[in-house]
Amino acid sequence: MRLFTSAAILIALASPASSAEPVLKLMQGTWRGDDRFVLIDTERMLGNVEPHKPFQRDPLRLRNIAGQMVVFDIGNRRYIGLFERDELHLTGEGIDGSVILRR
Repeated sequence: MRLFTSAAILIALASPASSAEPVLKLMQGTWRGDDRFVLIDTERMLGNVEPHKPFQRDPLRLRNIAGQMVVFDIGNRRYIGLFERDELHLTGEGIDGSVILRR
């Protein structure tokens, strides 16, 4: 019984990662707008939103995925992004309304 429970837990933990894989590929890259910069490295789960600190990397945490919409944190800042090919509609901490960024 204990072996079955452990296996069920491992399968449950593995499932969200596999469903997130296409979105992770879509998120990957450097996104730029008029006055905004977001670097998302989904291979290492790191990100940067500080253009004046180009080598800084903070933890990238995915909070929720619904289709191409992702709620994610970079460091201690939370964002909501709608990823469409090479365009990102972004809102979140420090952003009035939303901005459009391009890869």
